[in-house]
Amino acid sequence: MRGSQRTVLALTLTVSVYALAADVSVYSNTLVGGRPDVVDGQVKTVVPLYQLVGVRAKNIELRGFDDLGVAVDAWGGLTLPNSPSGVAAGDVNLAFIEGRAFKKRLKLRLGRQFVVGGVARAMFFDGLSAEYKSQLGLGLSAFTGIPVDRRFSNFLAGDFVVGTRAFFAPSMTTEIGASFIHMLQRGQMSRQDAGLDGRWTPIRSLTIAGTFIWSIADMRMAEFDVGPRWMPADNFEISANYRRTAPDLFLPRNSIFTVFADTSRDDAGGSVMWQPKKWLNLFADARVLWLNGQPGFDASGRVQLRPFRSPLTTLTAQYRRLQVPSSNGFHQARLAARHVLPAGFGLSVDLETYALDQPVRGQTLSFSMSATATYTISKQWFIGATLFAATTPTFESRYEAVAKLTWLFPNEGHL
Repeated sequence: MRGSQRTVLALTLTVSVYALAADVSVYSNTLVGGRPDVVDGQVKTVVPLYQLVGVRAKNIELRGFDDLGVAVDAWGGLTLPNSPSGVAAGDVNLAFIEGRAFKKRLKLRLGRQFVVGGVARAMFFDGLSAEYKSQLGLGLSAFTGIPVDRRFSNFLAGDFVVGTRAFFAPSMTTEIGASFIHMLQRGQMSRQDAGLDGRWTPIRSLTIAGTFIWSIADMRMAEFDVGPRWMPADNFEISANYRRTAPDLFLPRNSIFTVFADTSRDDAGGSVMWQPKKWLNLFADARVLWLNGQPGFDASGRVQLRPFRSPLTTLTAQYRRLQVPSSNGFHQARLAARHVLPAGFGLSVDLETYALDQPVRGQTLSFSMSATATYTISKQWFIGATLFAATTPTFESRYEAVAKLTWLFPNEGHL
């Protein structure tokens, strides 16, 4: 672990251990698999073993806070090849303390966390965030710390991020905000963006949302997205939008991959969802694409059936056609089925195929299949196993097996 990881993890665990009273929930997932892989120039069977652990504690009593909670999510893995030594890895996904004060209008969060909204888009970082919302709907949020995009490494001098967002949310369905972010990596500017975002619900069935992000560092637009969503009935929804992005600006400015990224991508289209019967769900989506000014399209459809409610059975059929300029398009088809028995058993099968427009290594077809069996032993215990097989142009054939064991801590009150 890097230094900031150890600090935030130790801090959150210390608070949770010394909490006077808390509602605690714990989960544990154990995954073990087997697949062929290239080890020392030879194809051997490797056995990856992963352990995922999560802890949630809320309603911790501490003077000065209306509410206090702790969240920790971490994982560790060990890959065992046919050799004396294995390959170990691990990381902390989340580890933060969250407190609310001033009648829960002020929210403070310290540690490894995930920030979304505005020009921050979606980002992990180690640090401090705060948000305050007044009775009038006016609010201000801010965060600062170290961006988490180099895992399994020590802190590099010059890594830093700071961001803020001011917003006005007079109701649950209407909000407008303005935001700013400044990020450094190794002392060099990685991102510096400003933007506007908002959503408006003029009537109950209609919502209009939009986002605009401007790259100050590059003096050009990074993203523009606007469109309505109309839901005249609970079983029918229509949405449309136009989106323009600069894919190279989604990468750090000092990344070598910006050389290979497109400078502009536009797509316009919409989707329709209709559930004429409780057992039938229909979905279709179609978009026109422009990559660096060259046209293409992306269209897909899905039919989902639930012929039986008890035992629950779900049948799914999907199709997608993608044609993009200066790249390899494809046809995709998928069939899936899932059957759940009252005794807690679940069975599922998934078949998928791709037909490429241009051959890769002399092949245009790709096939994959997976079968999964699950069993809910109790409210705390769950087991499952998956078999996967595929043949694609990138490798002749591939087989994998994965087993999963899940345990949930039986939360019976305060700890």
